[in-house]
Order: sequence, then C-alpha cells, then structure tokens
Amino acid sequence: MRILRKLLLANICLPLAAMPAAADPVSIGSFVISSLLSIGAGGILPAVSAAAIGNAVIGAAIVGASLLSSVLGSAPKINPGDFKSTFETGDSAEIRGVGRTRVGGLKAFGNTAGGTRRFRLICHTRGKVTAVEEHYLGGREVTVESDGAVSSPPWARSGGSWCFIKSKVGDGTETAWDDLLTYFPVLWTVDHRVRGIAQSLVQYISPGIADDKFTKLYQQGPPDYERVQRNEPVYDPREVGQDAEDEGTWAYEDNGPLCAAHILRSYPSLAVADFDYDGIAAQATLGDTLVATKTGTEPRSRCWGMWASETPRGDVMDQVLKSIGAEIVATDDNTFNIRLIDDVRTPEITFTAKHIIDLQWRSGPESVERPNICRVKYYSPERNYEMTEIDLTGIAWARNQDEIDRVGEQIMDVDLPFCPSASQAQRIARRLFALARADAGIVTTNFAGLAAWGLTVADIELPDLDVTETCAIGTPRVNDDEGTVEIPFVVWPVLTPWNPAVDEAAAPPEVPEMTYESELDTPVAPSEASVVQYADLSYETRVKFTGVDGGSIAEAVYRTYTGGEPDAYSSMTEYGGTTTWYAYAAVDTTGEKVDFKCRFFTSDDEGSYFSPLLTIDPMAIDNTAPAAPGLDVVSTGPTEGTQYHVTATAILNGMNAVSFKIQQKIFLDWTDVATSEGRPGTTLIYETDVGADAEPQEIEFRAMAYTSNGTESAIATDNVTIPGTG
Repeated sequence: MRILRKLLLANICLPLAAMPAAADPVSIGSFVISSLLSIGAGGILPAVSAAAIGNAVIGAAIVGASLLSSVLGSAPKINPGDFKSTFETGDSAEIRGVGRTRVGGLKAFGNTAGGTRRFRLICHTRGKVTAVEEHYLGGREVTVESDGAVSSPPWARSGGSWCFIKSKVGDGTETAWDDLLTYFPVLWTVDHRVRGIAQSLVQYISPGIADDKFTKLYQQGPPDYERVQRNEPVYDPREVGQDAEDEGTWAYEDNGPLCAAHILRSYPSLAVADFDYDGIAAQATLGDTLVATKTGTEPRSRCWGMWASETPRGDVMDQVLKSIGAEIVATDDNTFNIRLIDDVRTPEITFTAKHIIDLQWRSGPESVERPNICRVKYYSPERNYEMTEIDLTGIAWARNQDEIDRVGEQIMDVDLPFCPSASQAQRIARRLFALARADAGIVTTNFAGLAAWGLTVADIELPDLDVTETCAIGTPRVNDDEGTVEIPFVVWPVLTPWNPAVDEAAAPPEVPEMTYESELDTPVAPSEASVVQYADLSYETRVKFTGVDGGSIAEAVYRTYTGGEPDAYSSMTEYGGTTTWYAYAAVDTTGEKVDFKCRFFTSDDEGSYFSPLLTIDPMAIDNTAPAAPGLDVVSTGPTEGTQYHVTATAILNGMNAVSFKIQQKIFLDWTDVATSEGRPGTTLIYETDVGADAEPQEIEFRAMAYTSNGTESAIATDNVTIPGTG
C-alpha cells in the first residue's frame, strides 16, 4: 500500500534499528502505523498500560519485547516553557513553534564595540514567524518602536534609547545585519545571513560606568531578551486565497487540526497529496466552534507550543494530538485526516459473534494499578507561558475517593504541552483518565478484521456478557498461518455531557511578568479612549488614565489587531498631572479593536505593573456633543490709573473634542476672540485691557468646544466686573 510505504519512510526516527532484519513485514507495518495512526488521545496503546491487557499478549501480538517499551513507555516530555530563556551553547537543536509562544533563544553571536555598544544576536525559532506581540528585557515588558528603539523607562532617553531591538522574520530572504557589518567588519561578513531563522539583534548602549544610569540599566549585566510571538504560518484549506504548495499565501493559525496537519507535513516523504484537506477543513471548522467554559466560550481546539527539532517526530505528534484532542485517521483513498475526538464515539465498524474467534478480556486494570487521581498540566499563558498544573480540588471526575481509601493514591499525570487553555486541557484529561481506567482486551477475528485497517472505533459484541461495546481499537495484526486478525481494544467510557460549572476548575491565576516587588501601586485600567479627526484630515487616538501615588513618569501604550490577532504594543505621548493623565498617538484606529494599558515610574525609574486593559471594539469617531470647556475670567488692576487687564482661560475637557474657542460679548454681539485646535487638557488664553468708565462694566466671555464634524458642546460662561470711577 502506498500509505504504508509513506509511513515507513516518515518514521525513520523511530527505533526500527532494534528490529531483526527478517522480521515479518506486516508486523513492521503494524508497528509504524500504530506509532502514527494510533498515537494521541484516541489510540489504544498510549491510553492504557501494557499491564492493562497483559504484557505477554501485547508483546507477542505486535512487535516483540524489544520494541514494546518504545511504544508503551513514556515518551520524552516536551516542555515549551524551557525555551523561554536565552541560552548559550555550541550545539543547539533548532526550535520550532506553532501558535502563540514566549521564546528566548540561542545567543548565536555576542561582542562589544568601542567599549560602549554590546551586541547580541538571538536565534529564536526555525522558519517564518507571523508577528511579534510583546517584548521583554530582564523579565519586564518594554515597548519597541519601528526603528528598534526601546521607548519604555528606564531605556528611553532624549533623542533615542539605551537599547535597540531589531528583528527578522526568518522567511529565508535574510541578509547580513548592517550593524554587525559596520561594527565587526572582520568577524561578520555578507555571507553571515542566518537564513530561515527568526532572529533579533539586541544592541545595548552604555552611558558610561561612572554614570548612575549605568547601574540602573546594567547592574546584573545586559538583561536577557524574550518575546511573545505568533509562529509559523499554517495552510488553511478553507481560505480561497491560500495554496497548499505556496507558503507565501498562508497565514497565522492556532486551530488544532490545522496545526497538527502542518507539523505532520514536515515528515519526510509526505506530500500534499497524502492529506485529505477536505476532511481536515471540516475538522478545522469543528475546532473553531465555540464551546462553553467556566468563564464564557472559546474555540474547541487550539494548539500552541514549541519543541526541539531533534525530538523524535512520533513523540511530537503524540503530544500534539493529545493536546488538541484529535487522532490521525486514514481515508479510503489512502490519505490522512486529523479528526477531533468526541466524548461520545460513533463506531466505524461492527464485529459480531460470527466474526470473533477468541476474546482476551481484562475488566479494567487491577485497582492497585488503576489510576484514581488525575493531574493535568498545560501550556499556560496565565503563568507566563509555563507548563502549569491545574488545581482540580473539588472536581469529581478527577478523583475516585473509594479506591484511594482502599488501595491508596495512584496518580495519572496528563501533560498537554501544546494546549493553551485550562478548559481544553480538562475536557481532554477527563477522557484520557476514563480511558486509562477502562476495560480492555484483544479480540481475535477471522479475516473480517482486516476491514478495521485504518479505523479507530468499533462496536464489538461480547457474547459472554450479552452486550455490544463501543471500543477504541489499535492497528490490526494479521497472522497468515492461522488465518486470523488480532485487534487490541479499550472499551470507550460513558461520559456525561461536559458541564463547565461542575466539571471544570478555574485556570491558574495570572502572574505578573516582573520578578521583583514594585514600589508603586498597579494603576487601574484606563477609563476612556477616543479617536478624532482634525480639520487638516489627520487622525489622533487618545486615552485617559489615572495616576498613582509616587508615580511621576507615565507610560501608556496601545495595540491594534490584524486578522483577529493582537499586534505589538506601540507607544503614545503622555501628558497630565498628579491624578488625571492623557496620552495620544497620531494614528487612525477607526473601525479597529484596540487595547490600551498604562503604568507609572518613579523618578528613579522604578516601575509599577501594567494596568488591566481597556479594550474598545470597534473604535469610532464620537460626534456627540462634547463636554463644555472649563472657563475662568479674572482681572487685575487698575494700572496707569484706570486700566484693567482681563484674562480669559479656557481648558478643553472633551475626549472627543478637536477644537474650541473663546467669545467676548462686545456691545450686543458675541465675537470670536481666540480659537485653537487641541486635545483634553489644552488651554486657550485670551487677554485684553479694559479702561474703567464712570459706571461699572460687566465683561462677559463664553467658550465652546467642537467635535470632528463640528458638533458644538454646551456653552461655558464667565464674566468679570470692572469697577466704575464715579
């Protein structure tokens, strides 16, 4: 079969060297296909231990004891959190990633130029990344401008920055870094291109060791750089503009089935024609379906994670499939599909008593072997992208107290390194835990069992029990001499419909990104944001936020979204005072989803945590009547006998106002005496001298503000009385 040849080549990384040269080819094929088609949550072999069915039976029936540990033993654990750090080594495997991850990387080059500039070239991951969302220096989030300048305190300085971070996406078109060619012309040449690797060049600039700023910046040396990035683009067959053979047409995706297919495509000898992309598209749509969680809804199946390229492909796929709740299945035309696993399975084939020659049955593992406590870890963005255990206290499905009282605790650890959701992790872990406790066995059939090749679910009649059970099945093994087929199986557990209110524990609480205490309180979320258009047709995006005690330097940032995914944060220009602060950026965000947040620093550059987000979706120009300006009129004098100096001061208040004016009542008419464009907090001052008359005079002023389309605010009024001389 063509699919068998493909799979055999694709799994060259698996321990085939242990096989005798004369091994039966059908057994070899069964092993390879078991390691691919049956891996993941739906496969019988990863679901139960050898003891659950009998070591001798499984060992003889499949490939012998020499390979049994490879199939049934614990696969090397993948921990994507290990790749957060920045490391130095002479021999490092490439790192690959899917979905959203936080990554440091390999310090591929480091050197100092002129005693004041230190460079580090960081290789993050292999292949093109689609976006960088967040930047971190020494564990603290920073804002990086388009020219690479770090604009967050304490790095910002007049006319530039003490640190620059420049990046390349890793699409294979990279050329040598200009900065390295300039500062290290002997060490770095035009041939040093580092192609096909997502990378960053970090430049640290020293203010001089005698400067107090040096201690603030480099007390523990140049801080390591990490970032949150969206990884490799993924082919989505549902998108008309995408071509399976043209990576340039692909886009970011964290959909579980699509990411699994993407990783599987990297297997040697697997081509586009080997994938059932119509079926994968249908499963991807199921993966995007919103399901209920304890806090709302989320897509059913997402995939985030990283792994070293040297990790055996079978181990990677096993953990990917478990993490997304899916299995690989073969279609009638010898192609692959990535199929999501439901709690209630539909049998693909039925074996009745007339097909069954022998049945070896194990009514669940012995109680001393059967797991009675489930622990689950997942790739947690709430815990700074670390593998994190969920506290399942009080969750009934995760603990069998009766068995614990009888035989003690038997713990089953479910690690899902490609699962970014506590809700998704628990839905999958419940099913795996129930499978590990389920009845299992091996059914021997006549050649009718060959029809189960490539299938994963069967109804099996159990004559002695007078029942038919739905079972997960492993790959059939043919015994030509006896004319029989042996199929290992696990009885599929009966699970109640998932109820997040009782079946789901809360996700672990978020931890701040900084690893030290802050002297300042965390500011509250910004209170208001707006986008406006001035008379010259330029746009401005604004945000209003509140200060904290001791915070004298403010930083406000915003981010927009592209294709539903967040972009990197951008800086704003802050202004204000002790309590009320504002920030603006000359950017048009109309129609976009925008997040805003802020933080404060002391005069010594000690920072607070970032505030919670203010999210506006969508941003829109607000042309309702703005708040009236503040207006204050005062007079001084007299000078030179009878002259009084009158000052009218207006302050723009409305977040949606773009201009305002002051009018004075002259005789019976209101006359414009001062106009200006502005933003909240802008002042407009009008001054005039008034001579005293015999009778007192009332000098009247008023002020009004206007929105982008000229809608007028309520009118503010004030006046001053000039005493008479009579």
